Amino acid sequence: MLTPSSPDPLPSLLPAGSPSGLLIEGDNLPALRALLPRLRGTVKVIYLDPPYNTGNAHAYHDRFGTTGLSRGAAGHADWLDFMRPRLELARDLLREDGVLFLHIDDRESAYAQILGHDVFGERNSLGTLIHQRAKGGGNARSFVRGHDYIHVWGKDSSQVGPFVTEKKPPARYEAIDGQRMLVEDDVLRVSFGRYRRGEERRLMYEDIESVRGAQKLAQVDARIAAGEYALRPWGEPDPATGQQKHAVVRLTPAQDATSKLYSIIRVMNAEGSADLERLGLGGIFGYPKPVELLRVLIESQTWNDPDALIMDFFAGSGTTAEAVLRANLRDGGRRRFILVQQPEPLRQDYSSTGGRSMPAAASGDDAADTTAEAADPEDGDPPPPARAAAPTFETISAFCAERVRRAVAAHVESGGDPVALTVLTQEELVRSLASGATPPV
Repeated sequence: MLTPSSPDPLPSLLPAGSPSGLLIEGDNLPALRALLPRLRGTVKVIYLDPPYNTGNAHAYHDRFGTTGLSRGAAGHADWLDFMRPRLELARDLLREDGVLFLHIDDRESAYAQILGHDVFGERNSLGTLIHQRAKGGGNARSFVRGHDYIHVWGKDSSQVGPFVTEKKPPARYEAIDGQRMLVEDDVLRVSFGRYRRGEERRLMYEDIESVRGAQKLAQVDARIAAGEYALRPWGEPDPATGQQKHAVVRLTPAQDATSKLYSIIRVMNAEGSADLERLGLGGIFGYPKPVELLRVLIESQTWNDPDALIMDFFAGSGTTAEAVLRANLRDGGRRRFILVQQPEPLRQDYSSTGGRSMPAAASGDDAADTTAEAADPEDGDPPPPARAAAPTFETISAFCAERVRRAVAAHVESGGDPVALTVLTQEELVRSLASGATPPV
């Protein structure tokens, strides 16, 4: 089995030692089967935002007889049959410490969780995150649904590290000697317990010996000498003596300043539309996932693994690729990504409820179920703005490829390292893997 320390399994498609990405346009099931012999056990994070089984026809070939209009147990069974082989391949692609995030709404959440337990083993379930995606609104019959679920499994939960994120306010960051540092000024206190309002709780450097003893002062001095602590003027000088006291502050490199990820992640879906607007692609793709949400998920497991391989085989608008680039820009990492997206028709306009409607010519097998569900009066997400001009992309995979190209260009303009991006059809991928030839980038 390949491990993270094994030789690069796809040197021609994902060059090692630099940020790179591979986008495959095609059905994800044969694409994953083609990749498995080369990538087994090498992927650190897989993020999936699969079709939500909302009644639209699946655009994939293994529908097991369903028209996409089944209801009740039969409809769930079709969806589970659709998902099972893909989750099994995902499991085999993951590293032993790898993690899969499955993003789903409440219609299929319970079924997805049971399926994941069956594929990965319930012992490898790491829990469920809540994505708060909307703040309110809608003409709900009962209540506004403003959140989705992100079920999480590990290949081997005993080997998965903590899920972490950068410490947020009131944490304060400063650039010190060219390095971004977390500055904490409340590390030493006069005593523990409650303080009266207006009473200074910090123990000033000049008072350490009298309050805590010479040994404590020596420990603080040693940490100051090591660069772990620093002294900062604090308060006003004593009016009688003119003496300025100093607070002891702890300095931590931002890369090491983490806290555990909270189970509720609040990132509004409207940010996903804003992400596309910034790339000049607004108003074309309805309800894209926000880059910030996926960055948080990806970094939670790659904070100390900046060369990790990330995969998303329901790529949709390509948010995962941009999230990987954003993570790399933050820490100078060389994370790589693999996306797979079916070349299903891109819905051409928006309905009055905000859901994307199909062109009149598309029906049956040609009807696409995108990775985002159509708007629901109870969902709280406002409909995206209508686009006056006709979109220039016939398929979601074409839109995804253009979005990733623009995200790569923006990444480089922001000071990020150049990214080697390869876009292949499913057939080109199979030929390339069989021949070992280097495809055109």
